[in-house]
Amino acid sequence: MVLVPGPDPRPRWPWRRLAAGYGVAGTAVLLAVGVVGDRTAATYTAALFSAWWLAPAPALLVLAAVRRAWRVVAALLVPAVAVLVLQGPYLVNRFTGDDAAADLRVAAYNVTHGRPLDGLRALVEQERPDVVLLQEVTVARRAELRALADYPHLHLGPLTGGRLGDGDAVLSRHPIVGADRVTGLPAGARATDLVTLDVDGRELDVLSVHLASPCVGCTPAGGEANPAGGTGEAARTRVAEARRYAEVVAGLVDRGRPVVLGGDLNSSPLNRPLHVLTRAGLTDVHRAVGTWPALTRGPGPGVARVDAVLVSGLRPLSSREGDRGASTHSPMVADLAWP
Repeated sequence: MVLVPGPDPRPRWPWRRLAAGYGVAGTAVLLAVGVVGDRTAATYTAALFSAWWLAPAPALLVLAAVRRAWRVVAALLVPAVAVLVLQGPYLVNRFTGDDAAADLRVAAYNVTHGRPLDGLRALVEQERPDVVLLQEVTVARRAELRALADYPHLHLGPLTGGRLGDGDAVLSRHPIVGADRVTGLPAGARATDLVTLDVDGRELDVLSVHLASPCVGCTPAGGEANPAGGTGEAARTRVAEARRYAEVVAGLVDRGRPVVLGGDLNSSPLNRPLHVLTRAGLTDVHRAVGTWPALTRGPGPGVARVDAVLVSGLRPLSSREGDRGASTHSPMVADLAWP
């Protein structure tokens, strides 16, 4: 008697259907982000967290190709290419480098409103940057910055939100020879100054920026709502801020002046503000020479790369993510050389 096996009672994982559905949904989201940009809360948020939700695409594409599931391959193609475009440079840069000595080390660090400055002290001790661009410096922390003996030159930017608010700051080992308020920023934007340094006889313009926060439902100290509005409105404010900073930078670049812009952009590489700034003539140092995705906004390994150092008139040599400390952000440290 021949026994004929019956159907396998174990459920089969419908991986083809799930992978194809993920690919189609991912393609649709990327298309929406490309067309709508940061104008809505949904597309802004999807772009901000793209490093995570796009991550499975390459592995699924390889699996589908091995199984010869060509329809699934077609569905996954756009998300997989997006991962390579967004994250690929960090992998390539693991095998490249520039042995030239750095002329300048710059760090950008959002110390987080009201948090202790232990992360800043560790950054100074471990990395010894020449210039530190800080954001969310409260009134209480300003006195602590003045006490940092490593940095004889300090510029404290304007406060947003009065004595209960915060502002940016520039710490420098090099003399500060000028500071001018950046005008023309949109309503809801944080005020900042263009600071000029004398770096061994060369003038360098630096901007410590903090683009509008997307804190939906958050209530800062003092009980006031987010001055930039809800997520979608704040996203539009960030684009307007980036355009104004781009105008400032373009004017400096046209005059042949080297520029460093660093800080918390509240935007990932898929969001509009970073593209607006790079089109103005700035180079994203971490994309050029970094060796890790550097998801600087916590918790844990990070959810998005929102902190950046951008330069013009200086050559990027290396870029790395520092220890977060008590902040919700990691500092970015960039080594630069004069051309």
